[in-house]
Amino acid sequence: MESSDTEANKAVVQRYVDEIQNGHSLEAIAEVFAEDFIDHTASGGGAFVGGIEGLKQGYAFFLEAFPDLHADVEKLISEGDTVVAYKTLTATHSGEWLGFPASGNRVEFKIISIYKIKDGRLAEFWGLQDETALRKQLIAHQAN
Repeated sequence: MESSDTEANKAVVQRYVDEIQNGHSLEAIAEVFAEDFIDHTASGGGAFVGGIEGLKQGYAFFLEAFPDLHADVEKLISEGDTVVAYKTLTATHSGEWLGFPASGNRVEFKIISIYKIKDGRLAEFWGLQDETALRKQLIAHQAN
């Protein structure tokens, strides 16, 4: 695969971060994700499954809990049709998420995302996020 292909794949992931994670554009989901997108991780308790409409609903649900979500890409690595992103996510916990009621806490956690790119779109996803750090920050409010 040529360098231009790996750069194009990185650009797809960066567009996802810029327009969807940071720009909160639900409309961009249909342009960035493949129709047959597969989330192998069942992110957010399975909130991001069910095709394009399921993704839109999942992101809308996530944004209700974290309306000011922001992702900073720390590292973006591309090889072949695969892109790995190491990100720091920050947000205010303003709505229920994974059984935790809104805390008003500012949260920050790390995530490693692996994307398979097909025909210029996100086709598959595997991810690992620092659930322990996130849960501690969500619980902190309940302890006070």
